[in-house]
Amino acid sequence: MKIRFKHIDAFTDTPLTGNPAGVVLNADGLSEQQMQRIAFEVAASETAFLLHPETPGADIRIRWFTPTTEVALCGHATVASFFALAEEGMLGMEKQGSYKFNLESKSGVLPVQVDKRDDATQVFLGLPVPEFVRAGHHKLDVMRILNIQMEDFENHIPIVVAGYLYVPIRRLHTIFAMKPNFLAMTQFLSNRNIEGLCVFTTECVDRTSAFHSRFFAPTVGIVEDPVTGSSNGPLGAYLFERGHLQDPGPTILLTGEQGDPIGRKGRVLVRLDVDNDRVTAVAVGGRAVTVFEGDMRVS
Repeated sequence: MKIRFKHIDAFTDTPLTGNPAGVVLNADGLSEQQMQRIAFEVAASETAFLLHPETPGADIRIRWFTPTTEVALCGHATVASFFALAEEGMLGMEKQGSYKFNLESKSGVLPVQVDKRDDATQVFLGLPVPEFVRAGHHKLDVMRILNIQMEDFENHIPIVVAGYLYVPIRRLHTIFAMKPNFLAMTQFLSNRNIEGLCVFTTECVDRTSAFHSRFFAPTVGIVEDPVTGSSNGPLGAYLFERGHLQDPGPTILLTGEQGDPIGRKGRVLVRLDVDNDRVTAVAVGGRAVTVFEGDMRVS
């Protein structure tokens, strides 16, 4: 059988930057084993498979696979998927305009907004509001894993866990120069049932950005993810709650940087709704560009 496939770079509008994702536009005839084999063949950090929904009220269903396993949430492959749907005029998006959808996923039904424009289509994905747990007791392990010194940590911001481990670093050059021990990292994350490790700093490449990060998830086959929506959204919420972002009103829009140290520059828009100094909603978004597309043979 043949399937329709697109290779899309997300969180960028420049080909061969940002985070590449595979998108299968109609995956209803595929088994889970076939999806995993396709994701392994594509070899992007995630490949998204779009299917008819099974939940009442949902408009479309999505499954995300790394080359080795299925994951519960992926921001960049979702941005890529809805960019592809808009590009093809699917889900009623034949014309320019703003569209809202309910996306069925393993993380529940998530809101998606697509602003389709001829020059720049933009996609926002709503994420679950994170809950952070302090994890400073991991600091010595993190030093060993990341090959850094105690003075490299930003001590004004605690290490926390919210699905991922978030590690604050004082200087941008430390982020760029970091050479982790991935064998030790894999063992550490696996033993503690942590899905990934995000290192970040509030020093940035661009003056208008809020933070710069790198993200590692070797336990699910992603040594380093170029640009990670599912980590940037919670990171924006965390920095707001710690008082590191200005509060101009009930909705905050900020930019997260990622991918520069590995030559895959990307920028993630993070949108926070806040009420009484608490984050009530988180969304991540950005642009995308199709790099190539065509048919793929699947047995």
